Amino acid sequence: MKGSRTLTLLCLLPFAVGAAERSPLRNGEHAFRHRSAVHPNLPAHPLVARITGTRIVLTNSKPSSVFPLGVVAEGELMWDAASKQWIHGYDPADRTSKEVGGCSDGPEVVDLRRRTYWTC
Repeated sequence: MKGSRTLTLLCLLPFAVGAAERSPLRNGEHAFRHRSAVHPNLPAHPLVARITGTRIVLTNSKPSSVFPLGVVAEGELMWDAASKQWIHGYDPADRTSKEVGGCSDGPEVVDLRRRTYWTC
C-alpha cells in the first residue's frame, strides 16, 4: 500500500510543479502599470504588456518622466519558486537568483495577477 501511494505522488508531481509555473495571462496585449519599489505610493504609470508564450515586451505609449516612449523591457517570463513570484529575466541563471525584485541586483518582478511591473 505504501509503495502505491509513493508511485501515485511521483506520477502527480509534474502536474503540481507545472501548475505553479503556468501564467495566469494568455498570449496577447494586456494593460499593465509600472510601480516603484522605492516609492510605492507614487501614482502608477500605464504600460502595455505583449505576451507571446514565455516572452514579454513592456511598452510605454504615454510621454512621462519615468520612461521614454517605446519598449521599456523585454525578456522571458520566469517563475521564481523561492519568492513565488513571476520575474522578467534575460538569462537562464535569473531563474535561480538569490534575490528578486525591489532594489536587489536580481531580476525585476512582473505581477501577472495584478498586472504590475515593479522596478527600483
